[in-house]
Amino acid sequence: MARDEIPELRELRDEYDRARDALMAAIHRHLDAGESNARIARSVDWSREYVARIRKEREAGGE
Repeated sequence: MARDEIPELRELRDEYDRARDALMAAIHRHLDAGESNARIARSVDWSREYVARIRKEREAGGE
């Protein structure tokens, strides 16, 4: 922990980062399995366009 951080906030941020990493990994698994952008988007309350962007970046060798 950096000097002058608020421990509670740091802990919550770390938890958020772990949850986001787990969510993105699961989304990638479902994309790899051929799941539709629309169904994934509905499941995570994101737009189909955002999921399409994740798919496109994945196919281009990103994330």
